[in-house]
Amino acid sequence: MLDVQRYRGAVYRDEVNFARKVMWGHMILGAVVITLFLFHEVFTWFAGAMGWYALSLVAMYGFMSEKPVCRMLLAVVFLGGSMAGLYFINRVFPGLQPLRGPLIPLSFIPIWVGAANLCYGAGTLLLLFSGKIRRAGSVGFTLW
Repeated sequence: MLDVQRYRGAVYRDEVNFARKVMWGHMILGAVVITLFLFHEVFTWFAGAMGWYALSLVAMYGFMSEKPVCRMLLAVVFLGGSMAGLYFINRVFPGLQPLRGPLIPLSFIPIWVGAANLCYGAGTLLLLFSGKIRRAGSVGFTLW
């Protein structure tokens, strides 16, 4: 029984390693986005990003636990984050006036929000169309 558990995902080792890299990338990039909203002192978007990140971690846990619907849910959460970033750049950022000097200048916002939008858009496409990600989710895996 222990050998079965130990080598459960051995057939899909490359796929699992790829999926782990994608999940770790999301965990790091999501934390960076939250931190940058905090440092720019955009507190309502900071709170929204915290909620989005918590929802994505729940969906990510379900995906890693062999629940196929959670892969689609995680893709929808990634797409929602990317769309929220586009809304922020087009509607919120032009009218953003800091009360005092933030820790990081506001001119840096379009750079990191745009990069995060591209990364999460690519992540959405990976989750929806990558066979490697789908196979890794079908055998289940952990982050280490």
